[in-house]
Amino acid sequence: MTIQSTLIATTLVFVAAAAAAQTAPTVSESTFATGGAVSASQPDSITVGAGSIWVEYGNGADSTGASGNSTIVRYSTSGVVQNTYTIAGLVDGLKFNPVTGMVWALQNNDGNSMLSIINPTTNTVSSPLMYQSPSSSRGYDDVAFLGGKVYMSYSNPVNPTDSVVQMLTQGNTPSGTLTTTNILTAQQGGLTSSSNEPDIDSLKSTPNGALMLTTEGDGPGCCDPVGEFTLIKNPGASQTVTNVPVTSGGNNVKGIDDVIFPGATSGWLYVAETGTANKVDKVWLSGLDPNMAIVAIGGLSEVALVNPTNGDVGTALLSGLSSPHGMDFVPAASAPEPSTWPMLLLGVGGLAVAAAARRQRAASCLATAN
Repeated sequence: MTIQSTLIATTLVFVAAAAAAQTAPTVSESTFATGGAVSASQPDSITVGAGSIWVEYGNGADSTGASGNSTIVRYSTSGVVQNTYTIAGLVDGLKFNPVTGMVWALQNNDGNSMLSIINPTTNTVSSPLMYQSPSSSRGYDDVAFLGGKVYMSYSNPVNPTDSVVQMLTQGNTPSGTLTTTNILTAQQGGLTSSSNEPDIDSLKSTPNGALMLTTEGDGPGCCDPVGEFTLIKNPGASQTVTNVPVTSGGNNVKGIDDVIFPGATSGWLYVAETGTANKVDKVWLSGLDPNMAIVAIGGLSEVALVNPTNGDVGTALLSGLSSPHGMDFVPAASAPEPSTWPMLLLGVGGLAVAAAARRQRAASCLATAN
């Protein structure tokens, strides 16, 4: 083997080792909270803000507001209960607003929707805000705050032209009657016919400034519903839309409830197990690829890494879960920025080349001496 090929091979070994560290994360799991401890059940939506972890428990409440109440629990980062709130109906979307410091609770995702806002300073809940044109069969499921604007996912579309993502006209400080404008239709979000209705679910903003809509893929339909996530860049008139169907072994995956891009190589992941486990998991992850999607997959009872380009399910971070649903991620303050990886690889490769060159010079000097 020539010195050049030796150097290249050595460099590739170091680069491959560094890449492997990215794709095989370290996972350390513990129980953060249980529903039984607060006399609640069915944890789902999770959000982080105001120095606390906020968890919504659905308690079997009706998703059209016909009966029942949801319990919102505010926890310290160590899992101590700081406060509880009771909100009428099913709160399926819970999100901290970084602009105002308030926590938004979206009620009744399948009809007769309302919005209540929690003030973390006074621990008070606003009177519910009503929408201008409420529907008895459709509702607002989740909310995302991006670029000073407020976006909401709109559930249960029937026709391809039905809206599935809307922008709240009143913005971050709503009052009075709520009004919205359409951003994305069901067809743009991957629906091609009314015979295969998507089950619209969570809506998040990504670290690179896009919206991400989750379609569960377990709604009604004649054929094979597909769980997917939709990335919406520059939402509005000049937006671009990318649909990513999630597959495992070539088969469509159902029960896609939540998707997160970590944006960091390490941090804490919070996962709600809505089923009989009735708990919230706290998971330390390190060695992450910041740009790899983390997906809660009910159809596989796991939280797994998913390739955001082709939708292939990869490494399972957590398995054997009891209906995994809502998630949130807190990056570690000391996590290296994604931009440092190329320099790290170049540095490792450079060290390998320099070491090999030194060995070659030493061998040449020895040969001359002899």
